[in-house]
Amino acid sequence: MLRSSIKSIWSLELLLLMKRDPGRAWSSDDLIQEMRSSTVVVQEALGHFQQAGLVAQEADGAFRYRPAAALLDQWAGEIETAYAQKPSAVMKLIFSSPDSKVQIFADSFLFRGKD
Repeated sequence: MLRSSIKSIWSLELLLLMKRDPGRAWSSDDLIQEMRSSTVVVQEALGHFQQAGLVAQEADGAFRYRPAAALLDQWAGEIETAYAQKPSAVMKLIFSSPDSKVQIFADSFLFRGKD
């Protein structure tokens, strides 16, 4: 689930920010400002989190950490704990994902041999 829902350290940090204050509804602009991130990064992460059932969009367009199942909240808590205790291990797992943007960027510099 980590690899399919969290595509970058930015998205992990975004999820953990929202998880720390589940009663708060965040506008996209608030998240962009708080994370010092771009609109694209925040919107993409929120889309993945919605699909995974980790956040819900309010009627006013704001987003709130609201796992669709207790198991998802437990999973997010385990990731939060792992990231606090062994951040490099969590980062390595995220970066090893085949669809990680960092991996895609790094792969673009690989020399392709002639077939």
